[in-house]
Amino acid sequence: MGEDSLSEYGALVGRICCGPLRSVCYLVVDLREGEAALVDAGCPAGEVLGALGELGVELRLVLLTHTHFDHVASVGEICGSTGARAVAHPADVEMLPRYWDWGGKGNALDVEPAVEDGSEFSVGRLRVRALHTPGHTPGSVCYFLEAEGLLFTGDTVFAGAVGRTDFAGGDKTRMKESLRRLLTLPDETVILPGHGPETTLGGERRYLESLLR
Repeated sequence: MGEDSLSEYGALVGRICCGPLRSVCYLVVDLREGEAALVDAGCPAGEVLGALGELGVELRLVLLTHTHFDHVASVGEICGSTGARAVAHPADVEMLPRYWDWGGKGNALDVEPAVEDGSEFSVGRLRVRALHTPGHTPGSVCYFLEAEGLLFTGDTVFAGAVGRTDFAGGDKTRMKESLRRLLTLPDETVILPGHGPETTLGGERRYLESLLR
């Protein structure tokens, strides 16, 4: 997977970073069952499909944290090649035509509005729970693998930063509510964001709490 590699967190996680905005998408793999999910799809389809082939696993789901173009750019090609379902929160599926056009790509994609707060998805034996965390967009979602201590935050929380709220659909008040919710998770939770390096909730706690004062 180029400059990025696979890491063991109980689940196997592959990180692919690309594009002018350095968007990150993640392959979450259960090698025991030969199944994978992709968190966000802003990277070239060829890189994702190549990684799937190297690992010998089947892509079942594309879990979208939100639908800004740099997180969905390849979802149509990836799903068309693999038969995987692409899912997002209904509030962001509604915004998808507008967000997609920001990237100059034309029409909206076939993304299912199948993610609500508390929705659970299976990747082999791995269990993924959706946490609705609006603020960056109305339908922003974090995906939590509680048993593995992994939180895929999209553009809600980064290392040393949080997502912008001045784009269409952004809301500073709702972002603060989402941050308060995330701060209830354990400090050892590994944050895997949609841009930049990984971090931990404990490492970000003081900064996030400062935003809530």
